Amino acid sequence: MKVAWSATHQEFLITDGYYFSGLYKELFKRKIEIKEVDDFNKLFEYDVIVFNYPENPFSNEEKEKIREALQQKGKKIIFTAHFKNKDGVSEICNSITKEYGINILPEGIKDKVHHLEDDLFIITTDEVKLYQKGVKEVVFPYSAPLEVGNGAEIILRARKTSLTDSGKKSPVLIAQKRFESGGKLIVCGSCIFWDNFSLFRLDNLQFVVNIFGGAE
Repeated sequence: MKVAWSATHQEFLITDGYYFSGLYKELFKRKIEIKEVDDFNKLFEYDVIVFNYPENPFSNEEKEKIREALQQKGKKIIFTAHFKNKDGVSEICNSITKEYGINILPEGIKDKVHHLEDDLFIITTDEVKLYQKGVKEVVFPYSAPLEVGNGAEIILRARKTSLTDSGKKSPVLIAQKRFESGGKLIVCGSCIFWDNFSLFRLDNLQFVVNIFGGAE
């Protein structure tokens, strides 16, 4: 499997070893090849495309290219955001994802019971609905909550002890939309559940491998 890690919209980059060296090395061991790609059109030569915290908006032409990749070419495309719409990233992702029934809210999530490092935003959860083979619990730091509709599926939820800024319990953390072509759009409320802090905690590594490898 070949993964394009986008460098086209000012994303957090896979070549940033301080944050993502673990992800790169662990996927390489499993024959999942990741390449940083800075040409938007070349992204779609790969099986999976990752937009990890895109800070620059997408043009209408780019949105159409993404739509074609999902609906006709069977690509898997992953968007990740961050809590409270930092840098406007949630809004930028929503310009694409809302059309498919996944909306990233401009809020944060706290869990007073299940968290790490004495930080209520570094929540943990065992509410894994898809990509769950070998996965019991994951850490999901600084996530935005998602609204899900239009046939989209829940991949990961926060626990019932968690609350959004607006007081909603057990919000959705990751969701996906399937397409008849075999394509999948995966939207993550956090962009750092697979960084060097999170990847080797709990079952995050296996969860991430499952998401890339397709083992639901």
